[in-house]
Amino acid sequence: MSNKKYAFVDEFGAFGYDFENPGCSTHFIITAIIVDEEDLSTVSNGVEEIRKHYFQTGEIKSSKIKRNHKRRVVILNALKKLPFHIFAFVCDKRKIYENSGLKYKQPFYKFLNNLVYQELRVSYSNLTIAADEIGGNDYLLSFANYVRSKEIPLDLFDESSFRLENSKNSIIIQAADIVSGSLAYNYDNKKIAEADGYNYRSILGEKILRIKEFPETFDTFNVAQNSLNPDYNPQIADICYRKARRFIKTHQNEDDVEVKQQIAVLNYLLFRFMNKSPRNYIPTKELINQLMYLGYDKLSIQSFRNKIIAKLRDNEVIISSSSSGYKIPSTEKELYDFVNHGKSTIMPMLHRLKICNDGTNPKFRI
Repeated sequence: MSNKKYAFVDEFGAFGYDFENPGCSTHFIITAIIVDEEDLSTVSNGVEEIRKHYFQTGEIKSSKIKRNHKRRVVILNALKKLPFHIFAFVCDKRKIYENSGLKYKQPFYKFLNNLVYQELRVSYSNLTIAADEIGGNDYLLSFANYVRSKEIPLDLFDESSFRLENSKNSIIIQAADIVSGSLAYNYDNKKIAEADGYNYRSILGEKILRIKEFPETFDTFNVAQNSLNPDYNPQIADICYRKARRFIKTHQNEDDVEVKQQIAVLNYLLFRFMNKSPRNYIPTKELINQLMYLGYDKLSIQSFRNKIIAKLRDNEVIISSSSSGYKIPSTEKELYDFVNHGKSTIMPMLHRLKICNDGTNPKFRI
């Protein structure tokens, strides 16, 4: 029996942060319908029969059902009889807007693409992703391109794969559309108000393998369970995380502008730390731009280092640095980066002090 699986991907929501606009969703939901290779024909034919019965000549689309919840439940119950499972990724855009600085579409998509890809990659070693590249959907085109960029040529003796293809069974993507649209009634603010008491997480119940809610918050973050990096050290991560959180809790009500800037930078570094940033280190210029985005005056690189990073470190916050920028450490190597930074600063100072000491009158030597 083949262990190969297929993921048929579709989404609810769109990029944008104008939450006062009734057409702007508060959440972005990406759904993958996971099907075993041997069940492809059964699921494809079954979805097609449901489409013909309930939508005649049209596609299965959540937007066509709208608030007719009785009809929606009937269709979902028919789909649930088919052999597939559901993986969903639910992004709260309000928290993204507040903490991440991902205010442009492409960085937003790239960040989500990395997270969805990593979640699927760690769960399945032999997965083919099918997404609609023809429909003109901005996000799905972006996701397809991202997955393709990550494809690695298979070794002749390697049975695993993780790649993308335009599937002949794309009818199954329509099932992903209705699942995404249904789950929106559990998450999106406007949709929750229109749910009329229907709980689609419960209705889909046993079909759901996992729903990953993003971003992690201080209330939900669990250091011990939050990394795909094999070098991740939960003890180091826990110490560094708690020190950063302690600074924020201690100083969050202060009015000093520099302290507010320090907290803003620390919130940004913690956001990346908690949510598996695709990059290890965050560039200095990006952190400075984040402060400007929040309304603060632009700092020079030297001022940023002296007024923000150095002051945080003086308050026992552990921030690693490299030529690529800064981060909250979670591995031994990153902790050594922090230690080596101290050495690179202290050793030259001691050397200069020694030179001064050696050339000074003995009675004034240290």
